Amino acid sequence: MFARVLSVSVLAIFASTAHAVSFDCQKAKTFIEKAICQNPELSQLDDELSSQYKMAVMDNKNTAVFKKQQATWLKQRDTCQTVDCVKKSYKQRIATLVKYNNNPDNFKPDMGGDE
Repeated sequence: MFARVLSVSVLAIFASTAHAVSFDCQKAKTFIEKAICQNPELSQLDDELSSQYKMAVMDNKNTAVFKKQQATWLKQRDTCQTVDCVKKSYKQRIATLVKYNNNPDNFKPDMGGDE
């Protein structure tokens, strides 16, 4: 009985976090927003990007650079018309932010945020 209760509890926790995203899915209107809300992998990428972006901005003396880069990236991402394009866009942006977060002193703002 305990194992069954534990299993149900774990599943409930997993289900509640499987589609956590950086915005309210109830208000999703665009293809991108709906895709993120409906696709667990995109949802996870959105969460990872949000986390990496927050770290980068928090540790950066010039947050305006990252905000501009993020706005540019969002415009690029929003041109995607397939889930694969959205995934690729997220993975590239996350890689750029991870590179910054791992070595902020050697990050060059003129990289445009997407290598």
